[in-house]
Amino acid sequence: MKEIRFLIILSAIALLCACSSIDCKLNGTVLCHYVIQTADGEDATLVYPVSVTLNRKITKGDTVYINQQANTSYLDLPMSYDGDVDDITLTLSIDSSMVISDQIHISKTNEPYLESVDCAARYNHTITGVTHTSNFIQDIIINNPKVTNDGNVTNIIIRVADSY
Repeated sequence: MKEIRFLIILSAIALLCACSSIDCKLNGTVLCHYVIQTADGEDATLVYPVSVTLNRKITKGDTVYINQQANTSYLDLPMSYDGDVDDITLTLSIDSSMVISDQIHISKTNEPYLESVDCAARYNHTITGVTHTSNFIQDIIINNPKVTNDGNVTNIIIRVADSY
C-alpha cells in the first residue's frame, strides 16, 4: 500500500515538473508596422478607404488582407517567411468608379527564431530595400529594418501626396 502511494506521489511530482512555464504567443506571424505620413513628414490619415493585397507567388494567387479600411493612419501587415521579396498592392477607392493603386516591393532576409522548444518557430526579418510605384505614394522610408513581434516599432514610413 505504501509503495502504491509512493508511486502516485512520485508520478504527480514528475507531471508537475514536466510542465513548461514558457508562455507561447498564439500568433507566430511577424507583422511589419507601416505608418502613413504626408509628403512633409507629418502624421496623416488616408482620406479614402484602402485595400491591401498580398501578392504571394507560393500560393499561386493574391490575398486581400485588408478590404476598404477607412481612416487609416497605420498598417500592420504580415511578412512572408518563404521568399526574399514581399509584393504588396495598396489600393485607394476614390469613388465607386475610380481606384488608384501602388505596388510596394520589400526585399528582406528571413531569420528563423526559436523562443522555446515548446513554442512554434517563427521568422524575424531584416528589411534590405524597398521599391514602389508612385501613383499616390511619394516616398517610402525604412525607419527600423528589424521586423520582430514588437508592435511598438515603426518599420516603414509611407509618405503619400497630401490629397489622399
